[in-house]
Amino acid sequence: MMGGNRAGWRAPVAILASLVIASAWSLTPPPARALSTTIGGHRIDLDGEAEVREVFEENSSTTHDRTQQLLRLRTTAELTHWLAFDATVLGLNGGPTFKATKSGTFNLKDVFQDVSPSVEVEEAHLDARFRYLDLQVGKQKFAWGKLDRFQPNDLLNPERYVDPFLQEEEERKIGIPAVQASYYPPERSWLPPESRMTVVWVPFYVPYRFPAAGERWFPPAATPADEFVVPPGTVTLPDGTPNPGFVVPLSLRTQNVSTPALRLENSEWALRLSGLLGEADVALYYYHGFDAQPAFSVDAIAYAPPDPHQLPHGITADTILKPVFRDIDSWGGDVAYPLGDFTLRAEGAYVSGRPFVRDLRSLVTDPATLAPQIRDGLAAFLAGAKQVPIDLGSAFVTHDAVDWGVGADYSVAGYLLLLQMNQTDVLHNDVDLLVKNIDTRLLANLRKNFLRDDLRLQLIAMYGIESDYTVLLPRLTYRLTDAVDARVGYLFIAGRSSSVLGQYKRNDEGFVRLRYSF
Repeated sequence: MMGGNRAGWRAPVAILASLVIASAWSLTPPPARALSTTIGGHRIDLDGEAEVREVFEENSSTTHDRTQQLLRLRTTAELTHWLAFDATVLGLNGGPTFKATKSGTFNLKDVFQDVSPSVEVEEAHLDARFRYLDLQVGKQKFAWGKLDRFQPNDLLNPERYVDPFLQEEEERKIGIPAVQASYYPPERSWLPPESRMTVVWVPFYVPYRFPAAGERWFPPAATPADEFVVPPGTVTLPDGTPNPGFVVPLSLRTQNVSTPALRLENSEWALRLSGLLGEADVALYYYHGFDAQPAFSVDAIAYAPPDPHQLPHGITADTILKPVFRDIDSWGGDVAYPLGDFTLRAEGAYVSGRPFVRDLRSLVTDPATLAPQIRDGLAAFLAGAKQVPIDLGSAFVTHDAVDWGVGADYSVAGYLLLLQMNQTDVLHNDVDLLVKNIDTRLLANLRKNFLRDDLRLQLIAMYGIESDYTVLLPRLTYRLTDAVDARVGYLFIAGRSSSVLGQYKRNDEGFVRLRYSF
């Protein structure tokens, strides 16, 4: 009840505060965009943004978002005519980090991290520019591929899943330490125009990032029920008597595991070759490294009751969720082709050895499947064991896959419409997964500006055909000044609970965001 009451008063207070701040800012002259200075003959630029966001949960049973404050600062410095430094620092407080127990910085080795307030260096790298070669060394983000939101060849940067829907794609990416070299060969008659070869080396793996168990965007498909029910007659007790039926309370723990050791064989490599073939912008890709797509394993431990004579009653159990790191090889390509008012895009990749997760809830819901484990566990408890590991089976499978998509965007009369279809084909699989063996996703993005481009209306829609889920994100952004904009929107999620996005269907929310850019 307290959560519902709080959500009730937070909305008008947040909206009123946003309007007051927006009005005050709109009455002040806009600042110069970016701050520039010269030190010792070297130019230094500073720009950034500050924003506050309030979320209004539609379902009061979900974990709350706190009011989020964000400050992002970017600095670029020209050290010489051929060498520059670029760094972006993010400070964040609140948001979907209701269970955060510490503040500080994020490390580059743990998957489960819940830090608020936090400070993170998103990117920091040196850029060296020569006649035919560009070299970047340091923490970087990459944007490979030509499709929108779902790029089969964009494999270098892992993502944070703390706020997976309201954060933009670039914001979700985690910067990784890397060396990037781009070579622009001199023009030759046998080379495509604007040819470019890019090689990336990542010395050690940086994993994806998830919130703590119980947070708003912790995946429901990885959260078992609070209890495991063994109906009467499911198993025969060790003494031969029929099972009278009993209930085992369950708890969930997450456990970080060591990332792959810092060795040459664990480093990651990527290659991109691009150029123009007529009017078509074409690129080829190869990637060898650890999959940025999340995968998990799950263990279970059953604990004996204080009094063995209570058996089979009084048993408790933990499920332990651990991240899984598997290396993959991916070969792919993409193309973009302008055709009148249209731009056509296509992209695809063949991925070898990708891990695909199951719905982990299914591993701890069927007592008939676990009957041998239950019987052996009861026998171990009768023999004096205090705890017994329970084999739940594999939480993921490893298969080759084909990931591809096609799309087109069209601009007319101030409207911009993007339509896209992506499909993942999991090869030679006979296990139920969160994705179907053929998993097709449709994406639409419609945008229209009004009032001399000060007002923008946008609708983003996603639909999973075989997985059966729908995501709608309408939002309205108004530019109060050159530096200040306000946004309101609503996130709607529906579909099958055993699907990648449908599992979040209880997390509908409205939101208000106010941003100041400089």
